Amino acid sequence: MLIKVFKSNQNLINGLVILLTIFLWLPSFFTPPENSLIAMVSTGFNWLDISIAILLIAAQAIYLNSIVNEYKLVENNTHLTSLIFVIFNSCFFSLFVLNQVVIANSFVLLGVHQLLRLYDNKSSYSLSFNAGFLLSIATVIYLPNAIFLCLLWIGLIYMISPSWRDLVITLLGFSVPVVYFISYHFIVGDLAVLELITHNSTVFSFEWDHLSVLHKLLLSLVVGILLMAFFRLSVTINSGGLRRHKMLKMIVLMSVFSLGSLLFNGLDYLATFVILTIPSSIVVANLFQHMKKKWLAELLFTFLLGVMLLDYFS
Repeated sequence: MLIKVFKSNQNLINGLVILLTIFLWLPSFFTPPENSLIAMVSTGFNWLDISIAILLIAAQAIYLNSIVNEYKLVENNTHLTSLIFVIFNSCFFSLFVLNQVVIANSFVLLGVHQLLRLYDNKSSYSLSFNAGFLLSIATVIYLPNAIFLCLLWIGLIYMISPSWRDLVITLLGFSVPVVYFISYHFIVGDLAVLELITHNSTVFSFEWDHLSVLHKLLLSLVVGILLMAFFRLSVTINSGGLRRHKMLKMIVLMSVFSLGSLLFNGLDYLATFVILTIPSSIVVANLFQHMKKKWLAELLFTFLLGVMLLDYFS
């Protein structure tokens, strides 16, 4: 049922995105943060932390969906991407906490949007600088996001055949927040913050052996859906217009770099999954959009949602 509803292109569905996020995160208002969280961002009030996280995820979902519709990354204008994004960011109870990865994702989204705008754009210097600047802010918040600078350079080469100036400008944009942040803490003599950021790249503590059977089933189901979605996209990625298949290849490449964050976060699988929710939501939305048997798409999604809700209270 939800798949059919979110296939609509009515703006009213954005309200459902917010309501769905609140509904899925509702248990977190009554449960203290799990011990699986190593490094967290907190206001000191659990209800306020959760409220901020809900607003961030709902806003990110709506913004990501607008990007997808703008560049036709999913055939026809739908709200499936926002639905999948909310589900992925709510599917594990360990994620129900305000943390630096969720906050940084806002700037990753903004930076990736600037990168996609570079396609066939002759006045690209400001966009290149903005993309580097925004991804740098995401890096200051969560250090493993620095890997996206490589994605930005590859995207420039693939999308616009840049001159050396474009590459330098992105590097300048990326340098500004980093240099400012380091200089500020050097001047005020608070260099311990720099060491804290370097060592707090691991946000969640994840151990397979300590998971319940239901939790393992949910994790296996999510991985299975991701594998199906990426396999289907690999078969159909060259269909459609040139712009669409180039941008979808950038989304796949972003997925690869998201997985690459494991190299810099101490194998924090949940943190990497949160980063991966941005590109993977687009890929999975394509899977549900193009399933010929609509009942199968609804059944698969309903099963995923049911296992999620059971896992909340297990």
